[in-house]
Amino acid sequence: MPPGGRRARWAFFVLLLLDFGIRLYGLTFHSLWLDEAVSIHLASFPWSEIFQRGMSLQEPNPPLYHLALSLWMRVFGSGVAAVRLLSAFLGTFYLPALYLLGRRLFSARLALMATLLAALNPFLVWYSQEVRMYAMVAALSVWSLYCFVRALETDRRSWWVAYVFLTVASLYTHLYAVFLLPAELLFLFLYPRRHRKAWLQGAVSWGLSLLCFSPWLLRAWQLSGTVPSWRPSLTLGAMLSACLEAFTVRRVPLPPLELGVIMAVCAVFVLAGLLMHRVPQRGSVPRGWQRLDMRSSVFLILSLFFPLMLAYLLSFRQQIFTVYYLIVIVAPFLLALAAGLDKTAAFSKLAGLVSLLTVVGIFSYGLRHNWSLDYRKEEWRAAAQYVARHAREGDAILCHVDYTRIPFSYYYEGAVPIFAPFGGPPTSYPDVARTLEGLSGYGTIWLVQSHTDWVDPARTVEAWLTSTFPVATEQFPPGVEVKGYSASYRLEQVPSTARRVDAVYDEKVRLAAYELDGEAFSATDDTYHPPSGWIHVTLYWQALVPLTEEYTATVELVDDAHRVWGGQLNRPTGTMRFYPPTVWRLGEVIRDDYDVNLNPMTPEGVYDLQVSLFTTLGEQALASYEGGEWGAVPLAQVRILPP
Repeated sequence: MPPGGRRARWAFFVLLLLDFGIRLYGLTFHSLWLDEAVSIHLASFPWSEIFQRGMSLQEPNPPLYHLALSLWMRVFGSGVAAVRLLSAFLGTFYLPALYLLGRRLFSARLALMATLLAALNPFLVWYSQEVRMYAMVAALSVWSLYCFVRALETDRRSWWVAYVFLTVASLYTHLYAVFLLPAELLFLFLYPRRHRKAWLQGAVSWGLSLLCFSPWLLRAWQLSGTVPSWRPSLTLGAMLSACLEAFTVRRVPLPPLELGVIMAVCAVFVLAGLLMHRVPQRGSVPRGWQRLDMRSSVFLILSLFFPLMLAYLLSFRQQIFTVYYLIVIVAPFLLALAAGLDKTAAFSKLAGLVSLLTVVGIFSYGLRHNWSLDYRKEEWRAAAQYVARHAREGDAILCHVDYTRIPFSYYYEGAVPIFAPFGGPPTSYPDVARTLEGLSGYGTIWLVQSHTDWVDPARTVEAWLTSTFPVATEQFPPGVEVKGYSASYRLEQVPSTARRVDAVYDEKVRLAAYELDGEAFSATDDTYHPPSGWIHVTLYWQALVPLTEEYTATVELVDDAHRVWGGQLNRPTGTMRFYPPTVWRLGEVIRDDYDVNLNPMTPEGVYDLQVSLFTTLGEQALASYEGGEWGAVPLAQVRILPP
């Protein structure tokens, strides 16, 4: 393919459109997770405060991305699609630099292959749909690499000026961009004769870039010795393996053997692209880069492995490695992978085509799982919607730990007050009790918790609530836990919102009323665990005589043939176990909550919701109610919607 040919340009623009379309697809499929919500939260501050927080490391990342996001939000708003669109544009902006860099180092054909792989790369697509700085630092870093290469080819200072500008911008976007600077400086040292004219300008540009970043870098170095890392220690082999998996399929449900084969295939092409001499071919653009020397490969080797080695060495002081931080080396990885495919095609067009389709298939398989229900981000959207649908006036919401209030509040649209008193590990159980005892006056306390493994591994807050109040409901959307506690489970009268029943069991216990959280439900719901529909039922009981035996209630969804299609979740912390019937006082109303789990295979139609009462011996109590006598009291009819 001619390097400046019309076909090459049209092919690139088609790939650019493909890239942008993929990054727009499913843009709001995932809920915002904690870090994304924090980015939006920080970007809502005044610019001076964003800058101050970023430079003082109150926010552990440099401030440029949040300043850019703040400006973007002022124009386009803070909706999920709007804020993620910035990363989608930045992810698309990545491709022209990769294409131009590939052409300068190798050929137009190789550049197009690398562009195709970047468009389909699940790792790049994932972070092009996230409200974080990774798409931005990736784009700025590859443009910086391109300007570095162009500056070495020419005597124009404008390329060095552009290099300094883009490098400093990348540094103030994310720390890991600094790891490319030593690789570039070492490349200058390795070829002093070829870069004699550019050596001084390059060294000055390199030093100026680092000097501009030194205030933040010095502060980060000082704090890194005092703040403990939450990251586990990894060997160099584990780091390499994590990067190879992430850069190829990102995350897929494959057995270790099959995943190992995929990683091995990609690794072979990468090593071939880096270590084998190039084969002369039509369409090469040397422009000062000799066809048969290894400068292009050396440049990629340094850009690819030097940042990884620096991250590994610095982790001896404090563990800093996180695989998505190394998004800055995905460009040299893809160019090396494309170089291996290109060299395969130079020997055999058929082998090259098969190899390319194999790698495209691997990337496409990983890309499909970017929008898989099994790999969803933290579902704060579902958690907030569940609480908003079930919370009532007089309730309270407790977010634990305190910063989880940020993603929850982003989605929550109710009027119930939100409390978040614990920003660090609770000192002791009595301190937790003193902090939370004021919540006893609320109707239901909604505990919304996430990220407690480091702050509250013993779950002291949850333990206090569970020992103080009965559990009304539990839901587990991905990455989040929602638990409702009945702080007011002993009432003087039935709430006015409840529907009257007036059914009596064995002439001892009255089911006075009930409440449902809807009238139509879906039997399948992949948001929660288990992945099926739920019906929340609140029952109100009264003891007609002093009770001498315990009871347990059963809530079921049945069809006309009395086949059961849903039953309540067995919960040892429910009201009847927390406050057993033998201690009920005459006249008081007992609130008793149940989550009915639906069979996901339940056919569409109308079903009966019924309540039975059993003694500790398993005997079913006879119920009398308006309409007859039977062991189960029909509460209401509910509709199951089509899947």
